[in-house]
Amino acid sequence: MNRMSAIKRSRRILVGLVVFVGALGLTASCGNSSATTGKPEAAVLAAEMKALLKKGDGDTAKGYFEATSSTLVAAAAGDFNSQFYDLGELLVKDGLGSTIIELGREMNGAWYEWSQDRAPPSEPDAYILAWRQIVTAMRSVPGQHFKFLWTVYPTSTSVADSWPGSAYVDYIGTDIFDWYGGAGDTYPHTASGALDHGEKWREILTTEPGGLNWMAAFSHATGKPIIIPEWGLDFHTFGGQDDPQFITNMLAWMKAHDAIGLYWVQGHVKPVPTASGPLLVNQGASAQVNSPGAVNAMGDLMGGRLQYAGVYLPDGQWLSDSVDQQWLAPWVNAGYRVILSVPVVPNPPAIKSYSGPPEAGNRPYKIADYPDVVTALRRGA
Repeated sequence: MNRMSAIKRSRRILVGLVVFVGALGLTASCGNSSATTGKPEAAVLAAEMKALLKKGDGDTAKGYFEATSSTLVAAAAGDFNSQFYDLGELLVKDGLGSTIIELGREMNGAWYEWSQDRAPPSEPDAYILAWRQIVTAMRSVPGQHFKFLWTVYPTSTSVADSWPGSAYVDYIGTDIFDWYGGAGDTYPHTASGALDHGEKWREILTTEPGGLNWMAAFSHATGKPIIIPEWGLDFHTFGGQDDPQFITNMLAWMKAHDAIGLYWVQGHVKPVPTASGPLLVNQGASAQVNSPGAVNAMGDLMGGRLQYAGVYLPDGQWLSDSVDQQWLAPWVNAGYRVILSVPVVPNPPAIKSYSGPPEAGNRPYKIADYPDVVTALRRGA
């Protein structure tokens, strides 16, 4: 996906606030009184969550479809529940019954068929309803221990129309790359024209929603742990290029917040057959086309064995055993806990799946060619 700049348009948040009200009971375990406000802690956290859900000015992305999605509405009605139930059965049969399901990622962008922007005016909470239908169906599979990851994209679009409620979410997350964010879709530069890595890091922290400060606050308000299912360098002309400080900053932030992080390895490592060394807790690797060998290689670069593997079912195909099994088969007995990205509904052919940031000229960079980056990865891990 080519995430572009946003154009202004108003957003509806009323349904999201109704969903928020329905989720309040799940913070009730934090029932101690606040020493500073005198209010019950649950009420303080609820107010914090409400405010965070309203962050963002309602921008949406240019260059993508704007029409409402009939398939998203059908998913909201439960029309595809049997397919998700079948996926759950397949995962359990394959010994992947503890998979973390990253469902309908980045729904506050406009580059997927399941975007919250594709909900019709008559059913603005279609994404929320579809999420609840799918989670309920998959949780009904015998033998399952699935967890569900809700991942936003750091942009200015409010997520009030996409929060399903705490009862339906186990982890929250955001995707962080060291790429554009300045004026005109460019990387920030200093007055002298150099890449301004410090300013970019400030953007990564402060974007609302989906920036790291927002994510930490939302984790506190909801009690949900954090997963960063995609993060990494970017060697586009609008990227931060060879930026080991970004690596250092990200690993330090994830450690400070006990977050799971999956580095994006698409074409950036040379696969190796086995993983060895100490277990690097909370570390993983993801790619649109991933393999155990690539995850092994990323662990080797970082000085050990990774704990997690990010795996993607095809964005443009309906779920089915014949389609899904070929993507799941490499991970059976591979030794990694799988974080599986699952589309809510298929993407249309006109919208291509994101495949990671290459170097200029469409040449994938190799992490091993950047010794300062490798050093930062090892020190941070």
